[in-house]
Amino acid sequence: MEEPRDSGRSRWTIVGILCAVAFVLYVDRVNITVTARQMASQFHLSDQALGEVLGAFLFGYAFGLVPGGWLADRFGAHRVLVAAGLSWAATTLFTGAIQSEMFGHRVNSAALLITSRFVLGLCEACAYPTFNRALANWVRRSERARASGLIHAGSGLGGAFTPVLIALIVDRFGWRESFFLSAVLTFLVTILWWRVAADRPSLAESEEKRVERPDLAWYARLARSQEAYFLCLSEFLYGVAGFIFLSWFYVYFTEVRGAGKIYAAVLYALPYVGMTVGAPVGGVLCDWFFKNWGSPWGRRIVPLVAITLSGFFGIIAPAIRNNTVSASMFAVAAALQFVAAPAFWATVIDITRRGTGVLGGCMNGAGNLGAALATVTFPWLMARVGWDRALEVAGATALLSGLLWWLIDSSRQIDGTIELAAEMREFS
Repeated sequence: MEEPRDSGRSRWTIVGILCAVAFVLYVDRVNITVTARQMASQFHLSDQALGEVLGAFLFGYAFGLVPGGWLADRFGAHRVLVAAGLSWAATTLFTGAIQSEMFGHRVNSAALLITSRFVLGLCEACAYPTFNRALANWVRRSERARASGLIHAGSGLGGAFTPVLIALIVDRFGWRESFFLSAVLTFLVTILWWRVAADRPSLAESEEKRVERPDLAWYARLARSQEAYFLCLSEFLYGVAGFIFLSWFYVYFTEVRGAGKIYAAVLYALPYVGMTVGAPVGGVLCDWFFKNWGSPWGRRIVPLVAITLSGFFGIIAPAIRNNTVSASMFAVAAALQFVAAPAFWATVIDITRRGTGVLGGCMNGAGNLGAALATVTFPWLMARVGWDRALEVAGATALLSGLLWWLIDSSRQIDGTIELAAEMREFS
């Protein structure tokens, strides 16, 4: 593991850079949703093939999260995030370079797009488990949800910034140039993380906060943890409910509801504006309730209420005929989802500091597997029941995700009692 270095870093400096990484994470993730139709037209992709391209990222992301979390626990957040950022910048660059004919040979461009998006998902999968590993090392127990909320706000800001920018670039230059710009932004932010960040706080503090790596006994306790299973199940349903914001939202407003391309890009940005506002608000609320109520209700109340309400707004949004109002209702649903997001990650660290990356990877992997399955199966469901009913089904899954928080108790630890005592002393 990389040795800690003392050069005046503060925990909020680290959180600030992680926010920037989360921003470019979503730029690289969201850009394809705006360029999807141009790519489909150039490469002659059907809706089902386009769904497979969009879903490939989510499958790669889901499968890469646990290995990504293990790498973060094993080698540290600093070097793992550098390697991940450089790799997904390179993959984004490659996606923009795909042609129907490459190196003098005809190629299966659909297969290349699916492969590149799957690899991008694998590379980006290291991000959130690594973020959580860094928070476990740097941030106090009473500030974790707030810090996680700021990072999720960075993601939401990236999602809000991307649609309009990408739509303008595509309109002016072409879809390929949008991928090239995304790759350059990611490279620059990765270099910033490499130059400024470190795995742990200063030398003196790091000895107090060091925790052991997961061992076989820890994995055995993880396999028996009710909280781990319910967190993953809630996140799976949360992913099913939220997939629309990652894949089909722009297509829905342009092709089903008849919005113009730039107007639809603005509407597509609204849920990400909601996420940007909702995440830090949720982080502050979650830490406040935790400080005043303790476990389990201090961590439980925010996701229980917010995700359930998100499902309600997700169900009613498709029925509203006015595009702006409908998109605003979707934005409220997205904001409420992100109000709950910091609680998921703070609960992971509450349950275990030893295996934060691994458990975070399992949980986030479940969520992205849900989103991937929903993205791929959505065209099939939409063809049978229509767009609005299919979106209502997605909203209903959020209700189940929220209600599962009745069963999640953040006071039940996977780590041993010695580690728990140290955690309470050092980070309370």
